[in-house]
Amino acid sequence: MKKIRVALVAGKMVGGGVESLLMSISKYIDKDKFTVDLLVDSDSKIVPKEEIESYGVKLIFIPPYQKIFSYLKELHILFKKNKYDIVHANISALNVFPLAVAYFCNIPVRISHNHNLISPNAGKLKNFLKWVLSYFSNIFPNYRVAPTFETGKWIFKKKPFSVIENGIDSEKFTFSLQKRQCLRNKLGVGKDEILLGSFGRMVHSKNLIVAIKVLEYLLTSSKKQYKLLLIGSGSDEYKLKKYVRTSPMLKENVIFVPGQKDISSYYSALDVYLFPSTAEAFGIAAVEAQTNGLITLVSKGVPSEAKILDVLFNSFDTYDINLWGNFVLNNTKTKSSIKSRNELSIEAKNIVFNSKDMVNKFEELYVNACRKQFGRHS
Repeated sequence: MKKIRVALVAGKMVGGGVESLLMSISKYIDKDKFTVDLLVDSDSKIVPKEEIESYGVKLIFIPPYQKIFSYLKELHILFKKNKYDIVHANISALNVFPLAVAYFCNIPVRISHNHNLISPNAGKLKNFLKWVLSYFSNIFPNYRVAPTFETGKWIFKKKPFSVIENGIDSEKFTFSLQKRQCLRNKLGVGKDEILLGSFGRMVHSKNLIVAIKVLEYLLTSSKKQYKLLLIGSGSDEYKLKKYVRTSPMLKENVIFVPGQKDISSYYSALDVYLFPSTAEAFGIAAVEAQTNGLITLVSKGVPSEAKILDVLFNSFDTYDINLWGNFVLNNTKTKSSIKSRNELSIEAKNIVFNSKDMVNKFEELYVNACRKQFGRHS
């Protein structure tokens, strides 16, 4: 049987949840059945080139979508030259652009995969553009996918779509005492200090100022020692660092680490994970944190599908700093039970939706879609 040629349109790789999904597909997809090219914007900040190529996937850099004419021209050249059977676009409302090119290049299977929602604090202009693009999003795809029902419903309207939950490589996120000790030493975190953390893009919708203010509350309300680890980069980075610099207390206790190709080890260093995002399509970081056995505090912007264990997943309807802070005060001890953390991590690992199972679902979608489309044209 001839291999199915797949183009995964990634957009920008900046170390977020979408990249995690695409890396899982690249790693686990059956290379005897599929040939995969990963199309990445050339201005991406975190591209694990060697890892991608070690999976037998071809990495292709294309102009960033902001240079729309160059972007569309390069896609047209690639689609015509490589004659893909499938274009699987992963840039949400912007999928309209690569899928329009795929449509006019007669690519038989065109998958629109939506990974985001309208975010209340993303700004009126950005949300308006998303809303406008959503009305063009159903013209060119013939298959639609989302990680949750709500994520698919807002953009695909009444069109049918598949829900495929985001899976993780659970082994990578299992708690490790060795990694914990090594990283806490590296970060300058004492044995009796309680380390909070939040990882991902530093953009307005992630609402990371809440995490900093929770730390501020803890430092002024308790004699315990608390620190906060923020890993990532983005448009809000300067503003967050400026806020921290204004307070000597925060300056000593907030640790900024640039975005990493792999942040999985850092979860083991934490005692609590904070996820105050205003709108998440799935909330993969919450899943990763729970798999590590971490107490995980999330906002109402993180869907319930991200819950793995009731004992770890704690959702708040408001951004009341006192409420979040008091929860941390009442649910952390200076000396955490490593045995309990280990047990919780193993329990979560056995429940979580694994990335291999997720990729199996995409393989099924790819094969069934190709059979259906090729059958129509035979």
